Amino acid sequence: MLKDDKTMTCAVDKRSTFYGLPGQHCCGGEIFRPDDEICCNGHRHPKGKNVYCCGVNAYNIEDPHMKCCSGTLYNVTSLDNHGHNAQCCGSLLQSPKDVCCSSDEEQLLYSAKTGFRCCGHHYYNTSLWSCCAGMLRPVHQPGHHEGKRIKVHIGIVESVSPHSIVFSTVLKINGRTGSVRAVSPHYILKLSDHCSSPKLTPGKTYFFNDANVFTDFNQENILHSVHLIFAKCYRP
Repeated sequence: MLKDDKTMTCAVDKRSTFYGLPGQHCCGGEIFRPDDEICCNGHRHPKGKNVYCCGVNAYNIEDPHMKCCSGTLYNVTSLDNHGHNAQCCGSLLQSPKDVCCSSDEEQLLYSAKTGFRCCGHHYYNTSLWSCCAGMLRPVHQPGHHEGKRIKVHIGIVESVSPHSIVFSTVLKINGRTGSVRAVSPHYILKLSDHCSSPKLTPGKTYFFNDANVFTDFNQENILHSVHLIFAKCYRP
């Protein structure tokens, strides 16, 4: 609490009352004059042309050497010739060699790396993860098929939507019995999560089961892939 001979009082708690001269206000626990000063989060600063608050500090927004990032004031001369292009990443100053990844929760800086990409505020290795709506998912690795996945379909993609895929000329393959049979000429695979499906090209042939489409059969052509299924799964 501050007082002078004119009974001026400022306090930081809401129960206190301010008594002062006309034109005076409280700035935190201090008296300030809005005609001559600005108040930045409880700190007084002289008023000037183009002077604005940045957190508790004041700066001239026309000064090319100063940058305000979410309440934190920076002198960008530390970035040498890149200062005039300085960008903010939340409250952090981003250098040209940095990558800013942001989400609704936070913003984070990372050193730029080849093969990495932002997913929300995460910076991920694209060979290990995929991103869907700001969420990371492990990438299905080639050659790591589950042993139980011995019943698959094969068909030609006709059309794709966020909720389903239409296949034509569909065959059902049972690797354990070594059998193949034709199913409905137009098979609709409904998707509970569109991110679980890779990017598909209409007119191309893919393997799929009741939930997923597979693109990681590392064989020269479809016939080789079918042969591999039978070779690994067939039990006479």
